[in-house]
Amino acid sequence: MSSLLQIQDWLGTALAGAVLAALGYVLKLFIELYQSYKERQRTKRAKLIELQSLLRATKFAFLIQNKHAATLTNWIETNLQNVPQKTMGYEAVISGAFDNLPVEQKELHSIIRSITTSTLYPTNKLILEWLREDTVFKTTRSNNPQFSDLAASLLALETHLVLWLAKYDAWIPGKPAHALVYMADEREHGFGFPNGVDELVENVLKRY
Repeated sequence: MSSLLQIQDWLGTALAGAVLAALGYVLKLFIELYQSYKERQRTKRAKLIELQSLLRATKFAFLIQNKHAATLTNWIETNLQNVPQKTMGYEAVISGAFDNLPVEQKELHSIIRSITTSTLYPTNKLILEWLREDTVFKTTRSNNPQFSDLAASLLALETHLVLWLAKYDAWIPGKPAHALVYMADEREHGFGFPNGVDELVENVLKRY
């Protein structure tokens, strides 16, 4: 009888040990899955922050450039004759008057062109590289409109940048009179920058 009790005790101990081992394994697996999930979330957040930074650089560069372009266009229309009217767009006015600009205004033209070549061009290339490498946000289909709207905007942004860079290659190198690369201006050379994409990135970032 004592032997039977010993066997029962041993089986109970073994079973308890097996249950505890199984629970430990499940807990370890859960922790690893959770850590993997958090790491993926951190990676997604880091990628979005990278895109946000590039979009902000582009936005502020464009706003500063557009202010300078308006200033130079107003000067040209006030002080020169036989130049395209503003209704043709800043680029048409500025490039048409380039040969007749005095030194001070040519310096402003140079600043406007430099923003295109040294800020917008490399930054737009980096954004396009980001978009081409992205396998998450462009393809997200969700009942949450923040994610689906961001996906649509990123696809539109990719189209815009492909066209912008193509126009840059045809418009800027070797053509010093040209200073601006606009896609959705009066000449309608392409597809404009999608409105609100930076706000969409900010809204999705809040979820990580």
